[in-house]
Amino acid sequence: MIFDKIENAAHYMGMNPNLDRALRFLAETDLSTLPEGRTEIDGDKVFVNVMTAETNPDDKRGYEFHEKYYDIQTDITGAETVRFGTAYRSVTRQYSEEYDIGFGECGCEAECRLSPGRFVVCEPGEPHQPGGAADGEPMQIRKAVVKVHR
Repeated sequence: MIFDKIENAAHYMGMNPNLDRALRFLAETDLSTLPEGRTEIDGDKVFVNVMTAETNPDDKRGYEFHEKYYDIQTDITGAETVRFGTAYRSVTRQYSEEYDIGFGECGCEAECRLSPGRFVVCEPGEPHQPGGAADGEPMQIRKAVVKVHR
């Protein structure tokens, strides 16, 4: 997990060329101008999904994980919490290779608050639970999730 301000994205360059492209994109792009849905940055290697979602105060949503892609998440409007776990107690939905996602239950080891100008990198295999109600009350947010092939 990396959690920081977008203005500091350059500090994390050099770990992976696809991650570098994604971080550069975040630093140089006005995300509020992107349309809903998928925008390609570098084909299937790096792309962004922009969506509108409702945050949820229920911590029983489950944790997700990916094997092929990093998730870089940032909020364009609104705020949410993202929780991170370390080890699954149980898998609630088996990993789908086609959609690169699986779900499970685990304990929360860390939590961060996303808002415009902040980002979090969720590494492949790292359990994370986005979409938490930042102030305990549901809120509609607009967010960008940059998918980065490992």
